Amino acid sequence: MRCETMLLLLIPLFCVPPSVISFKLTTLQKDANLTSLEERLTNLEQTIESRLAVTERVLGQLLTGQADENLETLDVLSLRSGVLVPAFSPILFSAYKSFDEGGISTKVTIRFDETYINLGDHYHTEDGIFIAPVTGVYMFHWTIATGGTGFTTQLMVAGSVRASNLVPYPGGSDSSSAMVIITVNKDDHVWIQIYGSSKHVYGGSISYNKYQSTFSGILLQKT
Repeated sequence: MRCETMLLLLIPLFCVPPSVISFKLTTLQKDANLTSLEERLTNLEQTIESRLAVTERVLGQLLTGQADENLETLDVLSLRSGVLVPAFSPILFSAYKSFDEGGISTKVTIRFDETYINLGDHYHTEDGIFIAPVTGVYMFHWTIATGGTGFTTQLMVAGSVRASNLVPYPGGSDSSSAMVIITVNKDDHVWIQIYGSSKHVYGGSISYNKYQSTFSGILLQKT
C-alpha cells in the first residue's frame, strides 16, 4: 500500500518541468523527523492552513477595525460594492418627557417616556433607564425644563453619580442642560434623577409649544 501511495504522489511530478519540481521540493520544510515526501507534503499543507487562518484574522481586523474579527463575519456583497458593513449596529437614543410632573421626590428617576429615536431599543421608556449593550465610551446629554424652585439633576451609572447639573430657580419658566462623555460598562444602567424634594419637571409632545425635557445618549467607541 505504501508503494502504491508513493507512486500516485510521484506521477504528477513527471507532468511539470524539472525546474518547478526542484523549486517546490526545496521549499518543503526540512525536518529530520519527516522521512517521506508524503509526510513533508502533509506538514506543508498544515503550515499553509495555519498561516492562512492568521492572515484571514488579521485582514478581518484591518477591514473592520475590530479585534478578533475574521472574514467570515463580513458582508461579502457589501465588500464587493465597496461598502463595508460594520460588525455592530449604531447604539443611540433620544428621549423626551411628554407630560408635566410635579412633586417629584429626591433621588427619583425622571422618566422620559417617549423617544425621537432609539436604535437597538436599549433605552426603556417604561422606567427611563438606558442599559448599555457593550462596554465603551458614551456621550450623554440631558435638558431639564422647570418653573419651580432650583434643584440638581444627576446622571447615574450603575447606582453611582457620574455627573450633575444645576437647574437654577428661574423666577419663571426656563431650562438647563448638561453633557458628559464617560466610559460605561456592559449592562450598566444609566438614568437621570432628581436631587431635591418636591420638584417640578416640564414635559410636552413634539408639537406642543412649551419647554421640553430630554435625555439622549450615543456610543462613540467600543472599548
